[in-house]
Amino acid sequence: MIYYEYSPSQLETKAIELTQGFDKERLIHPKPIDVYDVVDYIDCTPDWVYLTPNQSYLGMTAYNDGYWWAWPEPYYEEGMSPTKISVSAGTILIDRTISEGDNRGIENFTVIHECFHQRIHPRCFKNRSANYQHFCQKKDFRAETGNRKNITAIERIEAQANYCAAAFLMPKSAVETVFMEKMELSALPSSPIKINWKIDGIIGEMAILFSVNYSPMKYRLQTLNLLSREGCSLEEYLCN
Repeated sequence: MIYYEYSPSQLETKAIELTQGFDKERLIHPKPIDVYDVVDYIDCTPDWVYLTPNQSYLGMTAYNDGYWWAWPEPYYEEGMSPTKISVSAGTILIDRTISEGDNRGIENFTVIHECFHQRIHPRCFKNRSANYQHFCQKKDFRAETGNRKNITAIERIEAQANYCAAAFLMPKSAVETVFMEKMELSALPSSPIKINWKIDGIIGEMAILFSVNYSPMKYRLQTLNLLSREGCSLEEYLCN
């Protein structure tokens, strides 16, 4: 597999480019968003199926025409089997439990994560079979990858998609402005602030404004060096 080492500033730029084309007002202040409008904007097609009977896959992106196996229910019963379905290039499949679960924050982050796979990673898989489809598991949405030396190529591109999704849904300038207002600051902090009960509440308030959940909002504030990464866990997921 081929992958490219993007710096945080390069990933930030890719998110800004998409935002400028889609709705540049979002660069300045938070606005409600229908993420499926973004899917349409990048000329992709959304679809919803039960990708697995145990929700181990959350999303999938098709770079070529191919097929996948859709399950009849989001759980397994004896005798149950999946149905082979055709999937066209440019399709973004989302596990139906996400849209049925009435958790817009998880759905928003998952969909935009898949959008950025379509935007920046098609060449990564050009040496795969013609009908290759790239799926994302829950572990691919880890907020932390740690400082491991043995991080895999797949883990790298998933981290890139996570970064871009966060940067798109929570644009830097808009986040910094809201953060200063909430913290009653006249300027950005010179060093990351440690999280306490008050800041915990602010993270939750900002998550609502930016149409995401708590974990992605916290992750974004940390990657912008507004909040300390102290106590970060490999078991914290951006799809929670």
